[in-house]
Amino acid sequence: MIKVTVGIVPGGHAECRRMIGLMQIANISDLGPRCDCRVDLTEAENPLTARKASACTVYVRDHDRNQSVWLLIAAALVVVKDAEFYRNSE
Repeated sequence: MIKVTVGIVPGGHAECRRMIGLMQIANISDLGPRCDCRVDLTEAENPLTARKASACTVYVRDHDRNQSVWLLIAAALVVVKDAEFYRNSE
């Protein structure tokens, strides 16, 4: 599994650091040269934009495993662009 954490450090003050997003990518096929991946994304609540915490799941299909990890992350971001996020219940 690949885990990408997005954090913010307001004004560069480490004591104010907080996580604002998380992406987890898991191979859901075999370990061959090409694979399918499940991508789970979560986004923290953002009081500055009044946006509630949300999440979604998308899939990257037929990924070439010989490519850089950054290309897998880029492929996930392309797919998530059109995804519908659901709001976490509170």
